[in-house]
Amino acid sequence: MNGILSRRTALGLAAGAAGLGLGAPPARAAQKVRIGLATKTWWPSVVAEVASKEGYFRRAGLEAELTVYRSGGEAFEALAAGSADFITGLVPQMATGRRRGVNSKIVALAADSNTGWRLMVRSASPVQSLSDLAGKKIGITAAGSLSDFMALWTRSNAKIAFTSVPLGGGGLVPNLLNGNVDAAIIYSPLSFQLLQRGQARVLLDYATAIPAHLAVGWSATDQTIAKRQEVVKATLQAVYGAVAHLRRNRDAAIATIAEVNDIPPSVAAQEYEETFLKISTDGRFTLEQTRLALDLARIGGFDNLAPAEEIVDLGFVPVTPAA
Repeated sequence: MNGILSRRTALGLAAGAAGLGLGAPPARAAQKVRIGLATKTWWPSVVAEVASKEGYFRRAGLEAELTVYRSGGEAFEALAAGSADFITGLVPQMATGRRRGVNSKIVALAADSNTGWRLMVRSASPVQSLSDLAGKKIGITAAGSLSDFMALWTRSNAKIAFTSVPLGGGGLVPNLLNGNVDAAIIYSPLSFQLLQRGQARVLLDYATAIPAHLAVGWSATDQTIAKRQEVVKATLQAVYGAVAHLRRNRDAAIATIAEVNDIPPSVAAQEYEETFLKISTDGRFTLEQTRLALDLARIGGFDNLAPAEEIVDLGFVPVTPAA
């Protein structure tokens, strides 16, 4: 009862003070932002989870709703359908999407290389080189995803023909190890876990095979960018605040990576060193990086691409990470 009376009294005093012009203005309601994540075990999911748990979204005045999809292609479909406000998007997605009426842009660099992404075969596989993959089945997450782009790029760059098999993020490793596909394009930390267990070999490391470019970017629709600029800014500040937090707290970061991804600490440590320490800390990127990504997409077989100027917005970078 005392608590209720005290609360009523406080409210009455606040109302009276406000009537006299002495009180602080009421707090603004948190703005909701829906963030689509390509798959559970890819690093953006950890960043978003840390931004949520450590209060970066809340302090930025946001109520963040995180949704994990089966692939980057599904996340982009959610953005196109209006079910997500933000995703980690790809230049080919933005460029082909705009030609189909899906008007979205990359607003900040997430990573300039495909860290941790490997084309892998089982340790006992007879496949020893890229040429051995001719006529084989290669596992990817889904059509329109980053793994699909890498498959297309590999097919064109190595001048071989193979069949891409969509398996979803959770289906890559089981289908590779069970022999349902001859090889698979695996992202970290799953690629690191397979290597540390001795279950698979690397045929191609995409982080070094493909030149640095606008590989992955935080993306939003034109409508969100135009009508909710403050939400875009706040979301980026929260996300890069989480990145800074992870870089400042190595041991805690490794523990979080291990927990979120359900992986051993040794795998989480490799993921931290080879991935998290290489992602962008301020989102800064250039049109030249975007054009290079478009050139790589064309090599991979993409056509009818919108130009760089139509698929990025440089007005939100560099990002000042939230404290």
